[in-house]
Amino acid sequence: MRRLVPILFTLVAAAAAACHQSDPAWSLTPASGAPGEPTIAGEPLPVGRLSTAPVLDGKLDDPAWAGASVLGPLVDPGTGAAATSHPVAAWARIGWDDQHLFVGVVVRDRAPKSSFARDAIDPHVWGSSSGIELVMQPGDPGDNRDYYELQVDVAGAVFDSHFDDYNAPATAAGAARVFGHQEWSSGVERASYLKNGSFYTVELAVPWSAFAPARVPIPPHAGDVWRLNLYTFRDGQRQALAWSPLRGQGNFHRSSRFGRIRFDGPREGPREGSK
Repeated sequence: MRRLVPILFTLVAAAAAACHQSDPAWSLTPASGAPGEPTIAGEPLPVGRLSTAPVLDGKLDDPAWAGASVLGPLVDPGTGAAATSHPVAAWARIGWDDQHLFVGVVVRDRAPKSSFARDAIDPHVWGSSSGIELVMQPGDPGDNRDYYELQVDVAGAVFDSHFDDYNAPATAAGAARVFGHQEWSSGVERASYLKNGSFYTVELAVPWSAFAPARVPIPPHAGDVWRLNLYTFRDGQRQALAWSPLRGQGNFHRSSRFGRIRFDGPREGPREGSK
């Protein structure tokens, strides 16, 4: 039996390697990824303006993604430890234009699941689905006010809300609990792609108009800095990763632990006012 264990381990490892070798090139983790934590106090991650919008089909093979900035790989949300073999190991591409913020996430969840229909209204995605969570704070204000949460599961079900301050407001309890201003809608366009036994992707286009009015100009222009964090999860978030780790300083909504991005490239067209 002692000889059988390493043989089995070798076979499993070989099978996993063969699986990844058959994955499309666009799904493989780039070597140029940027961790989130250094951007908290250091330089924000430059996010380039895309010359054309990507086609939303769940595959990050569109030429528009080629020059997009890379977030990750994602890390342990508590310690910041590398997590390349984690059940929800992930990385993402991010870009923008005058109409949208674009995010494409590749998640190495080999058996993702969803309990919800794509058109469900604010289902509690985090409770039972495999999904991603994008939390954004327009600007870099140094507080926890005026931020947005967007969760999308592998089937395209969406939970989105706007918060006045850290986890607030929150009303009622149990299944009736309301988190933030759930009447807010991100209007997100999304598509997903699943390769059975290997990975899934979520591709998003979030309209800037959903964030207006704000304390900063909407849409952003070159040089503007926003705070942002990205999470992947499954199993009621018992399995989860983050772009920027929390280090025990709160939950996924702690904006002081969000990474920072800087919008680069020329901005075209009129800009909406701020509040």
